[in-house]
Amino acid sequence: MQTYIGIFYHALLHRNLKTLRQVLIQRLILSEVLENLVENSVPYLKYSYKKYKAVSYKRKHDKDSGKIRFTSRVEKEYLKPAYAASIGKELEDGLFDDFLELALQFGMIMMFACAFPLAFTFSLLNNVTEIRTDALKLLVMLKRPIPRAAATIGAWLNIFQFLIVMSICTNCVLLVCLYDVEGKWRVEPGLAAILVMEHVLLLIKFGFSRFVPEEPAWVRANRLKNATQAQDMCSKQLLRSISGEKRFLSVIKKME
Repeated sequence: MQTYIGIFYHALLHRNLKTLRQVLIQRLILSEVLENLVENSVPYLKYSYKKYKAVSYKRKHDKDSGKIRFTSRVEKEYLKPAYAASIGKELEDGLFDDFLELALQFGMIMMFACAFPLAFTFSLLNNVTEIRTDALKLLVMLKRPIPRAAATIGAWLNIFQFLIVMSICTNCVLLVCLYDVEGKWRVEPGLAAILVMEHVLLLIKFGFSRFVPEEPAWVRANRLKNATQAQDMCSKQLLRSISGEKRFLSVIKKME
């Protein structure tokens, strides 16, 4: 929440929606562009530095003074920086940074949607661009990450759900600020309607979370079907191995 302190100041205390829009534009456009440039240039600079050190080491220890090239894919892959850091080796973790970037962006476009509705368009364009830049980064600039099986995104799911609830509250408060220009803060019909709308939206949100399943029925059916097929294949393979062992033992007994 420390990232949003300055935005909350302009939104709730200062009540300057024009400045709030300028801050959101700066965060969503300029900051995202700079972060994408840094995110893609730093791995390349790290790779270039490691390659320069390796070339210098080879020139120092090899007698051949010709041009040194890394033709092996393993050598090139070894010099690239890792995407997901190992504990105790590096302080940065690309997966954590990507999730954090999405969470911060999601919070800004959701919690201040009524003040700057165009933020969704900027975020969409940024995410479409970042899909391609992240693909380039993972395929070319970084080591191939080791796949790790996971059922969900873990604690990040709770963070996104918390941001959804906070966005309902903050947008309703921003509507109150727009409505109560003179600062009277009386319970008038407009303010009462905003409070009712807040409770209705919260009820809809928790209703969707409660009654809409996280896994569709066709996904569950296909998953069970694949699990059954895998179990059948393992059972057939086990029966074949057992029958093969029996035949082998019978041949040995006949030879004896």
